[in-house]
Amino acid sequence: MRILLRSGLVVAAIMSMLLVPVGASAYYGMLMSSDFGILGGGNWIETGPTYIEWTVTQNQDNTWHYDYNFGHPVGATSHWIIETSKGLTANDFMNVSGDIGPIDVGGHTAGPGNPQMPDDIFGIKLDETAGEVTHAEWDIDRAPMWGDFYAKNGTAGGLGTNLAWNAGFTANDTDPDAPPAGGSINYHILVPDTHNPPPPIPEPSTLLLLGSGLLGTALVIRKRR
Repeated sequence: MRILLRSGLVVAAIMSMLLVPVGASAYYGMLMSSDFGILGGGNWIETGPTYIEWTVTQNQDNTWHYDYNFGHPVGATSHWIIETSKGLTANDFMNVSGDIGPIDVGGHTAGPGNPQMPDDIFGIKLDETAGEVTHAEWDIDRAPMWGDFYAKNGTAGGLGTNLAWNAGFTANDTDPDAPPAGGSINYHILVPDTHNPPPPIPEPSTLLLLGSGLLGTALVIRKRR
């Protein structure tokens, strides 16, 4: 009886550990023009400060929540682009919200529409933003990687066209091939990758089956003894 009781306690302890939710990953970072983490032109850079901050959190269903704030000293934001891996579409983004209009996911080229943008970029374009601080967030089943952003406005402030991009965004830029982390690596930001998230946490029914197997093993050991 004592052996069976001890075996049952072991199984109960294992089951309790299996049922504890796995801690979600969360990453926060910020770049600022005052620290030369953001480059660009106009009032956004000359007077500043201009900044972008991001929080990327893994949801309980193993999707990821991306939250961005872009702030500058004057005017609105005509549009800003956050890089993603190629292959994503607007249908991949869920629960999109913030100070934005309809999203545009695709290739965006340097040129008159994106003056001084260091290179072409594939990503999510956020239009119709308003105010000196604009916010955007969404859920997507893609883990974070390192990437770039670009933003522009007119000539509010009288110091030329207002432009901003992360200092790591250069012509022929190679983004850091490093795991996601808090802060920034080489003046890059966290953006959605095309890779799928890790395998899901086993459902309760699966855990119960595993627990039943462990209990059965304990009973067999007791019987043999």
